[in-house]
Amino acid sequence: MQNPGSNTNGHHGHSSVRQSPWTGLLPLTVLILMLGAITPRAVALELLGFEHQSLSDGSISNLKHLKGKPTLLMFYEPDCPWCFKQGRAFNKLLSHCGEELQIVALGTHGDKASLKRELWKMKPDFPGFIAGQEMINSVGDLPATPMTLIADSNGEFISYMRGYIKLETLEPLLKKQLGLTCKG
Repeated sequence: MQNPGSNTNGHHGHSSVRQSPWTGLLPLTVLILMLGAITPRAVALELLGFEHQSLSDGSISNLKHLKGKPTLLMFYEPDCPWCFKQGRAFNKLLSHCGEELQIVALGTHGDKASLKRELWKMKPDFPGFIAGQEMINSVGDLPATPMTLIADSNGEFISYMRGYIKLETLEPLLKKQLGLTCKG
């Protein structure tokens, strides 16, 4: 007979299911696989071809015009203090590396008004868009924001950064990954 307060497997407490500490890594692993981080370069995901809606004028366009320089695509969402901080760090990064790098903000998990309001608070020195559904379908559900995808000068995915990365860490990381020679 089972004791009151015990679950079916004999452990005391309210939950009969114990979650593995690795459970949270599954969505990230799927994201990495989908983005081509583990697949050969020949099937890498071209990030600049997806269409997005501009938050400045409402037009729909892809980002292919950004080819020629490495591009950071930062996913952000409303009421995300870490996204705000990342946007500010990216502004500083552009002041040091603006000749060698481009940055785009891609809003998700919000309507146009809330994404526009968040972008206005962030005051980025780079354009903002509503992330296109085709891109969201391709990369899958984002495990957290900010999430930044790094594209090479041809627009192909090469890496990503999850969470807020302070400028002191960001600049050397991007210098190593992209060969930037930022001044600052």
